[in-house]
Amino acid sequence: LERAGLNVKHVQKLAAERDPFLRADFIRCIGQYPANYLVSIDEVSKDDRTYTRLWGRAPIGRRVEQHDPFVRRRRYSMIAALALDEGIIASRVLEGSFHHDTFLEYLRDDVLPFTTPFPGPRSVLLL
Repeated sequence: LERAGLNVKHVQKLAAERDPFLRADFIRCIGQYPANYLVSIDEVSKDDRTYTRLWGRAPIGRRVEQHDPFVRRRRYSMIAALALDEGIIASRVLEGSFHHDTFLEYLRDDVLPFTTPFPGPRSVLLL
């Protein structure tokens, strides 16, 4: 296989639900707003398993082994709102996961004070 130009690679995961027509429609809709109107909000999380290696090297005929936790212990979640004119305007880190109530509290207490009425800068939230 190597002589044929093929080698082993890490598989890139793509969402099966991805639809290029819906994506194009979203871009068309969001393109109607000036960039400074947009506030983008995203969440990330980290637990004991987040940085587990997926690749490794070993002598031929030997396995690559790494001792990693299989049980999730502590999990931290972070959410941030990013505006073009100021950068990160609001962020929050908590142990555990964001749920409905904590997300609404974040929007009300941390994000909304930095927004303005529509139409205006920081008036459209992208979730």
